[in-house]
Amino acid sequence: MSRLTFLYQMDLPHRAVAVYTYLYDRANKNGECWPSVNKIAGDIKLSPATVRRAIKDL
Repeated sequence: MSRLTFLYQMDLPHRAVAVYTYLYDRANKNGECWPSVNKIAGDIKLSPATVRRAIKDL
């Protein structure tokens, strides 16, 4: 079973799942990462506005 199964079972828009997965993948051993909205948007090919909405969803 995946460590992210809980995420897929939640009623989140796909943008939120994409941003969460991005942050999870880049977190350090303490679960921290601090990429900018523009960095996230560029890396996963979403607009900055969509990334901001996804963060609000989370």
